[in-house]
Amino acid sequence: MVDTAQRGTDKRKRFKLPALRWWMFGFFIVVMIINYVDRASLSIAMPLISKDMHIDPAVQGIVLSSFAWTYALMQLPGGWLVDKLKPRRVVSGSLIGWGIAEALTGLASGIASLVGMRMILGVFEGPVQNGANSSLTRWLRKDERARGSTLVDGGGPLGTALGGLLVTGLIVSLGTWRLAFGAVGLITVLIGIAAWLFMRDDPSKHPLITDAEKDYLAAEQHEATEERKGTALRYFKSRSTWLLLAAFLGYDAVVYGLLTWAPTYISQAQHVSFGLTGIWTFVIFGVGFVGEVFAGQLADRLIRAGAHPNKVLRWMLGGAGVGVTIAIICVNYATSVAAAVFLISAANFFLRWGGLFWSVPARIAHAGDVGKISGAMNFSGNLAGIFTPIAIGLIVSATSSYNGVFIMFAIAGLIMAVASVGIRYNVRIGADPTEQSA
Repeated sequence: MVDTAQRGTDKRKRFKLPALRWWMFGFFIVVMIINYVDRASLSIAMPLISKDMHIDPAVQGIVLSSFAWTYALMQLPGGWLVDKLKPRRVVSGSLIGWGIAEALTGLASGIASLVGMRMILGVFEGPVQNGANSSLTRWLRKDERARGSTLVDGGGPLGTALGGLLVTGLIVSLGTWRLAFGAVGLITVLIGIAAWLFMRDDPSKHPLITDAEKDYLAAEQHEATEERKGTALRYFKSRSTWLLLAAFLGYDAVVYGLLTWAPTYISQAQHVSFGLTGIWTFVIFGVGFVGEVFAGQLADRLIRAGAHPNKVLRWMLGGAGVGVTIAIICVNYATSVAAAVFLISAANFFLRWGGLFWSVPARIAHAGDVGKISGAMNFSGNLAGIFTPIAIGLIVSATSSYNGVFIMFAIAGLIMAVASVGIRYNVRIGADPTEQSA
């Protein structure tokens, strides 16, 4: 009888072992979902807003780009804030701040106020993904981080997909896009309060963690106390750092292009009703979420099975860039709405393998510098976020066509592919003297 009871206890312990850290990252998925719901809300409502405010495509591009102006500028100080203040304070404060900005967007009376609210939104959203990525080094072991990074980043396409349904549904049910923005902002503030209550920066201090899970995570905690050598500037003497920035720039150029213009392309170029646009948006970005989760699972399984991390990440990220290029260029030859949505969805499936990029800073940087390198990477990507929506608006305004847009996306996919295969994913910069000049 005692043996039976003991076996039952052991089974429960084994079951609980991964529970809290994956609940924590499940919560980060929720954070990233609402991050992208708020970020994509303007893109989804833009067909209606552009009619209300008489905004032409060129100006739409500027409005859609304005979020990235401040979001990009917040990446480097945001990474510093995460390392200094720790993720709990930064993430919860950011959520509350951008929830208020999202709600106030519904009061915008013209282009200037619309741009202003989007810029404030960018300031508060800026540090959040750096905070999530920094937590990755505390809450997951090295062989779980590809899954963790893609699950968290996967909240992006999932949030955009759900946002397509949520924002469209709120606009239809409330009768105006203005009230819809207020409702989404309130939800964001409530999640910010939940973040403060649930998050902990040190896993061992979380009231719900078990002794078994503390021991499990402690096996790699030496990374956090490893002696640091030099300043964060040393990373920029490495070829891998610069290639990571280039690869993420190519990746984010397509991410922002689809995020900001896909609903308008479907609505206007493919002549789809506003309600159906929300459904097609859900399909495109839902497929992207599936691709991201698939990539994370595959990468971790291959690495655990003995495959070299360098080969796994080079092949997967390089191949993803090629897949994006082929699928997206074919959109120009689509002859129906279904064909166009299928090809864009296929491109987004491969594109979101780029969520693996978020596991790279923890591989090449000291644990105390992960937030800074994540911030630098995201800053590079969001430079594309500034210029891509504007470039699309200018191309569409000048040519009355999206053909040039998809050619631009294909070039970005090639940049992502070429840069990805040159990164040394298995070398922590500073640990190997040859990497400083490699």
